[in-house]
Amino acid sequence: MAVPKRRLSRARQANRRSHLALERTQLVRCTHCGAMIRPHTICKACGHYRGRQITQAQSD
Repeated sequence: MAVPKRRLSRARQANRRSHLALERTQLVRCTHCGAMIRPHTICKACGHYRGRQITQAQSD
């Protein structure tokens, strides 16, 4: 079983995990209503996806 011979310092541990940071979610404009939505998802404001009406718009 692989066991480290010496303890890793905090700096080395942080360097190894540097790519695990959270990234901002990408947003694009809905082509129908102009609301900011995540790519490849149905717009919650108008219910359109790729130019077609998929669902009814949510009314609050």
